[in-house]
Amino acid sequence: MVWSIFAERRRRLVDEATRSRENLFGFAAAWVAVIAYNIVGFLDVYSTWVGVNSGLAEEVNPLMVLAMDHMGPGWVAAKLFLQLVISAMVFWFPHRIVLAIFVVAVAFNGGVVYGNMQVAGLL
Repeated sequence: MVWSIFAERRRRLVDEATRSRENLFGFAAAWVAVIAYNIVGFLDVYSTWVGVNSGLAEEVNPLMVLAMDHMGPGWVAAKLFLQLVISAMVFWFPHRIVLAIFVVAVAFNGGVVYGNMQVAGLL
């Protein structure tokens, strides 16, 4: 019984994702949002790298601190890989609600990057 409920929910999700990908306007919006997200993401990595390595800043995200402590420079690859996964998820399900939440998150992260760049002396 429980598994059939999950199977039905998954089928509906896959159907909705397929319909969302077929909406050309939504898919174009997903492309724009993902490009903006990756630009902001690269700037985040760069500003964090410059700030931390120059001694002008320190990472405040506890998960990133953990990654930096245990992975050394590999944290950059881990963060970029996570960006790739998130980008693929948005392309897989470019529903208007997903895109709206994603765009708000990208804007918020853009503000964080702006602050990083100020602290790192890049602006």
